[in-house]
Amino acid sequence: MNRIAGTAASLAALVLLVIGVAATKWYMWDIAIEQSGQPDRSILFWGLPILFIGFFAIGAFVAMVFVARAAFSKR
Repeated sequence: MNRIAGTAASLAALVLLVIGVAATKWYMWDIAIEQSGQPDRSILFWGLPILFIGFFAIGAFVAMVFVARAAFSKR
């Protein structure tokens, strides 16, 4: 049972990492850098929830790694 829980936690961690990196990249590159020369830069503010989703997903990834590690270490 611990092996199944560890595998599920590892897959969840991988999904959270992909979501976190994609959301952070999307804000940093597509919003912050691409909008640098535009006169209306309000998207920098309105895009912040995307950045926060990325930060929270990366934080959840770290937590899920600890859960997976604990599940795999129990025997």
